[in-house]
Amino acid sequence: MFATHYLGADFIERDFGDMPSWMEWREANAAIVGDPSAQNVVAHTRQHGLWEPITRRFFPADQIAWDPDSQRESGLAGGINSRNRAVLFALHRCLGEYSPKSKIYGTEAITPMAALLRGNFPRFIGSEYATSPDVIADLFPIPVEDLTRLSFPDGVFDAVVTTEVLEHVPDLDAALSEMARVLKPGGWHIGTCPFAFVDEKSIVKARLQDGEIIHLTEPEYHGDPMGTGGSLVFEIPGWDILARARAAGFEQAYWKFLISRTFGIAAEITGGVFVLCLQK
Repeated sequence: MFATHYLGADFIERDFGDMPSWMEWREANAAIVGDPSAQNVVAHTRQHGLWEPITRRFFPADQIAWDPDSQRESGLAGGINSRNRAVLFALHRCLGEYSPKSKIYGTEAITPMAALLRGNFPRFIGSEYATSPDVIADLFPIPVEDLTRLSFPDGVFDAVVTTEVLEHVPDLDAALSEMARVLKPGGWHIGTCPFAFVDEKSIVKARLQDGEIIHLTEPEYHGDPMGTGGSLVFEIPGWDILARARAAGFEQAYWKFLISRTFGIAAEITGGVFVLCLQK
């Protein structure tokens, strides 16, 4: 069902619909998966630069900033990092030929990623999440949306893009259902989040119960673009998110694994970036 694409020695693209397939492929390709691949990508871009997947804009080596401890979150070029470029590549792959008429919703509005999407897809709309009246007023006219209760009509978007958001949603299943609801038939969710790639079950770190946050592990916070001091992590998805996505209304669900020297896509530990791809 899922294909592997090798474009020379430069690029690896592999789609995984379950954990056993990933583990089998990982074992059979031990020379590919891991830190050496990530370091190979870094070394290549430091010598040859990289291309951004949507605009095909070229960035020379002196405009790329890598963190040796976190390739996934670095490789910044024009404000876009390694995992962002993986999302952009997957978006291009899933939507097919570029169309300015593509209607895309993104769960970010004030980031370089949002600016890139807005600049290339005129019908892109991005939002931020906030509950404080002061923050909402300060954000205006930027839309404020709750991913578990979106304000959009049914079946209006060709794609929903989320980057490092799903782990912060207190009700992930509701968010999956809402994304499926607002997508057109055949539309795609494309996004990244921390992924427990060796766990069948998601790691639940906190719950929201009767309006109160119940911590099940030591609280974990990630930074956010609005500078509020960090967003609480509720859940790190495991492989079960694919079955949950299908239960929420998606016909197809898989993780796309990407490594690319040309596009500067790499990550520590696995060597590549996992992108969650869900088709309605």
